[in-house]
Amino acid sequence: MPPAICRRPRPAALVWTALACAAVAWTMFARTGPGPGSALADGCLSGTLADEFTADRMGLVREWIIQIPSLAPGRTLENVVSGDGIVVATTSDGLVHAIQTTPSRAAPQTVAQPGSPLPGTLLWSRPVVRPGGRLEQAGIGAALVAVSQDKSVYGLARETGLQRWQETDKNLAAAGAAVIGDWVYAPNGNGLTRFAVNPLRQPADAAGAAATGGSRAPGASAATAKAPAKKDKKAKKREESLLPADIETGGVVAYQPVPLQKGVLWCTTDGLLVTLQPTEVDWQRLEFALENPPAGPPTVRDRSIFASTTNGDLARIDLPAKLTKAAQLQLIWHAVLPGPAESSCFVHGDTVVVSLGDQGIAAYSAETGAFLWQSCVAGTIVSVGGDRVWLFDRVGRLSSLHIADGLRRETLCLGPFTMPLVNLRDDRLLLASPSGMIVSLSPRRAAPAAAVPTEGDAAREPKAAAATDAEPTPAEEPMEEPAEGMVGADASP
Repeated sequence: MPPAICRRPRPAALVWTALACAAVAWTMFARTGPGPGSALADGCLSGTLADEFTADRMGLVREWIIQIPSLAPGRTLENVVSGDGIVVATTSDGLVHAIQTTPSRAAPQTVAQPGSPLPGTLLWSRPVVRPGGRLEQAGIGAALVAVSQDKSVYGLARETGLQRWQETDKNLAAAGAAVIGDWVYAPNGNGLTRFAVNPLRQPADAAGAAATGGSRAPGASAATAKAPAKKDKKAKKREESLLPADIETGGVVAYQPVPLQKGVLWCTTDGLLVTLQPTEVDWQRLEFALENPPAGPPTVRDRSIFASTTNGDLARIDLPAKLTKAAQLQLIWHAVLPGPAESSCFVHGDTVVVSLGDQGIAAYSAETGAFLWQSCVAGTIVSVGGDRVWLFDRVGRLSSLHIADGLRRETLCLGPFTMPLVNLRDDRLLLASPSGMIVSLSPRRAAPAAAVPTEGDAAREPKAAAATDAEPTPAEEPMEEPAEGMVGADASP
């Protein structure tokens, strides 16, 4: 049999084969658009915090990573909002996406239910009625997600994303709507408009539950519920209408309203802080004037409000423990910053951190307002958690400062995650790319330390073991019990 002849391919054939493969690959990318397979087109994830090994070296845990699907060509990610157990992202193609996440440590009452989707799971994606307009930051409630666009507010069911209702007004969508309790607060050019989360609920039942502090006890009769004391009749809560209502804000609302205790808090463009708190008979309005434009949305921790201004003010204002008729928001302390503030206040433990623009980052005590440190590292603060302050520096890198002294600790490349997602709510660090890739990281928690036995415990262990292993003695004369108030010789004090 003649030997087989091996023929080498001609160089022209190799060139045509390479061009054909490149054309096929380009066609597949153009059809699919941005997606999980196009992550490498945005940049390598190695060396960024999206890499689990890099995150572990930085003391972080990568909770989840996801690529938002179905982004149309030329469309980008716009807003990402974190809520209790859910993250809502809006894109410029008019879609709203909900992502399952772990419950926030800021709300320990929220617990993940057995059988719930894993963190990082895309729950739903829904288009709004008018695609193409800018979607404001979403408001996340217990049962509803509210999204503002142009002159409309859309109420979407939190579990499924199905549209429950739509309200349209020529002055709406000045800032993102907020879902607080049973109400949706949507800023507009003239003030604030309030909508009911569920416009079909019975207002009488809601008013009765609010007046009595909760629902009727199981087994209570209707006659018992309808026979309150005379003094309770005077203090009965006024039934509130479920129709849209306009609220006088004292100015143009600058940012998305935030919850404060059982009510709502907003800040105007000229620095007026206003909160509405429910009482037994009505709503009470409390105000405080910062006297300068705010540098960002106010930060709330329990009953405390932390606010910074563009004129270099930093203040802590508290809600009174008891709401009397003459009660107002109380100034706890005020500090003069070295320069104008460029960001909101980030609060972690007893430390308040604020950006001063080109003058760096400054930290103050949350209890007293005392100056702690100032760093020359300038940038946009995105999160404070663990013992780190995370920021996008002026060079275009992700840097961290130690929260105790302000010294720079880490410097990382951003890779594709060039969108700064500011998280004032908790200690999570959220990173996102314009193509829709989102990463959630949290500080690594130390394992609970095991109980160390003391000398007394070690001394009692052999005695307990001996008493357990010893054979029972025959019944003899009963031992006399020590008199009351006396301690036996073998008894521990």
